[in-house]
Amino acid sequence: MNFRRKRSRCLLILFLMLIILSLAGFQRPGLIVDLGSYGGYYGFDSSNRPISQENNLWRGKTVAQEVEIPEATWTCTDDHLPEKEKDTKDNRRTRQCVVENMCVDRSGAFIRGRGGFRMENMPKVNLLSSDEDSDVFWQPRVDRIWSKSMKAYYVNETLFVHGLYAPYHFSHWLYNESLTFINILHQINLAMTVNHFSTMKRFGGTKNSWTLRAARYFADDHKRQGKWEMEHFFETGQELVLSQYELSTPFQSLPPPDAPICFRRAVVGLGSQCALVYCARNIPADIYRSFRDEIAKYYWETPSIWQKHLDFMRETFIGSTKETHENSKNKDGNSPLKCLEMARYYNFEGLSVGHAPEHGEKPNRIGQMFPDVADPSEAHDTENGKGENTNRKFVVGIIQREGSRSLINDQILIDSLADAGFRVKWMSFDHGCGLAETAYLLRDVNVLISPHGNAIGASLFMPSDAVPTMISIDTTRYWESWFKFTATAIGQRFISTYCGPTQYPDEATKEACPLVEVTKDRSLYLRTHKIVLGVPGSMVPTPEEKKKMSERQLDSMFNRHTAYVMNHPEAKALEREETEMMFGPNLPEPLIGKYGDNVWSVLEDYWKSIPRYVNVPLVTKFVQKLQVDFDSEIQKKLENNSNENITLVEKTYGQYVEYVRKGVACGFDSCENILDRNVIQETSGFGQYSTDDIAKWGQQKPGSQALRQNIKELKNWKIEEY
Repeated sequence: MNFRRKRSRCLLILFLMLIILSLAGFQRPGLIVDLGSYGGYYGFDSSNRPISQENNLWRGKTVAQEVEIPEATWTCTDDHLPEKEKDTKDNRRTRQCVVENMCVDRSGAFIRGRGGFRMENMPKVNLLSSDEDSDVFWQPRVDRIWSKSMKAYYVNETLFVHGLYAPYHFSHWLYNESLTFINILHQINLAMTVNHFSTMKRFGGTKNSWTLRAARYFADDHKRQGKWEMEHFFETGQELVLSQYELSTPFQSLPPPDAPICFRRAVVGLGSQCALVYCARNIPADIYRSFRDEIAKYYWETPSIWQKHLDFMRETFIGSTKETHENSKNKDGNSPLKCLEMARYYNFEGLSVGHAPEHGEKPNRIGQMFPDVADPSEAHDTENGKGENTNRKFVVGIIQREGSRSLINDQILIDSLADAGFRVKWMSFDHGCGLAETAYLLRDVNVLISPHGNAIGASLFMPSDAVPTMISIDTTRYWESWFKFTATAIGQRFISTYCGPTQYPDEATKEACPLVEVTKDRSLYLRTHKIVLGVPGSMVPTPEEKKKMSERQLDSMFNRHTAYVMNHPEAKALEREETEMMFGPNLPEPLIGKYGDNVWSVLEDYWKSIPRYVNVPLVTKFVQKLQVDFDSEIQKKLENNSNENITLVEKTYGQYVEYVRKGVACGFDSCENILDRNVIQETSGFGQYSTDDIAKWGQQKPGSQALRQNIKELKNWKIEEY
């Protein structure tokens, strides 16, 4: 009897174990349930949104069939390291893995394992190239699949698994994700955006590779994201996404609805590569040029391709659904071609040798849709060593913002530069601009003037026949260093300038840079930082007391103070007085003493967003000096091209490093540390092997160390002193 009981218990335990193992290792089916005539239910995506019939359609050109998918194997960039070194922060952030056999369904990526109680998974890999707080460490799930074969869409290609940082922001998308991805792609042939492009270059991506967006940091607006189309870099590949929010162009697709899609190999991670100090590694400077050149070669090397692109963009508004171009314009005023339609050109008549204006072309025109007949490279044919001195002026680009940080006197600046003989191109990206259109507008701009912000990232596409220069229009109380990092990594000169309202050196400057009176939405800045002006000092808590207060307590205090000021006339009068002091021309030191560090937060937000003047006489004079540098560079480049004793590294980057040596490459505050990281130290991307020698990826080319040596002092560059 006892034996029977024991046997029954053993059988019951064995049966329960089999059920548990089946539930734990069973291959999870997709979330798609097609009820057909019963309502058309297609399941939910990773954002728990019901999948629409349109988005349920598989956009790939593959067909599901029974295929044998072997168990996954992988190698990682840190396999050779001892365990202690593998666990360091730097290594965890930079690790990249190559996985043989990986599949993707609508629940995400998975690798298969068979039998056994313990199924090994690959190490976790960081999918982002950003600050540490934004790192996303990822690994696929492991599914136990008992049979040797399964129904799947099979692609005999490489899948690149990556994450997206702030995709609604063009410059973050470009420098934190795209260029790294393309760096990876460059160990192959081609790729996607600079970070991504770098990764694909490194690990053998091709135009037939696929990508999987497995993570993102910050919520993204798919309509803005749709402007950054990368489909042109791929022939058969696509990008798989797991959320319908990320279906912004035909290039993106949810995984198939009825079976997983499996790939021969997958490359996971971006290696924490970017120009910013929070990334562990720099991208080789050659990658930036390669990315720019790939876009130019694809779109306007052959005029018919550019025309085909324009026709397509006119007919189709890029978004999660197709709309006509005209309807999209009538709907919200935006379209991917809007930036081309709005661009204004000054002094662009045919100035180069052997060229004349196009038929019906005017010197000052709007909405030019084809590359200029007077192309800068044609006047100084430095590649062939046949340059001619035509005394023609380079192109100055001006970016205008229509919301915050707008340039008040941009037309006066245009007139001043045009009168000085410069070709001037006025641009706005506020109503839509695709990647190709952005690159097109910047392809001939030698000097770019813009309020500091997202649009400056477009400088990547400026030509390199001479060292490009960016002029950031800041305010006296707000500036950022973000684009100083990217400019120095590319080999571009970057300088900041401001115009008022304090520190006027003379009356002429005071007249050119008057105080900007902004009264609209002042209260918004105060509410955001929970400051109520006008309350007695006795009611304001000390900084130490504030630190101990919860968000709920701070909100309650804000409401009490607001009610107090509204109901006490003397407090209302004090509020008006303190408001003028807070947003006036002088630093409100009494308010800082009274309300604490929150005042600095208010001032930072306010001075970042307000409209600003350009010091037109100063900037025009500065641009004229840049023209002298430009002419000198062109002549020196001609001489270097015929000199066999000069290395390719020196020919490519020598002039920029010389500007660094002279202290006229980056200005103003914080440039010393940025130049040290991105130009001088071994972290520099200048002279790294990249596209030309995959076996030596990341190593320094011969001559690169000599190029950077003997730079004894790093200086900040000031526009007033140049």
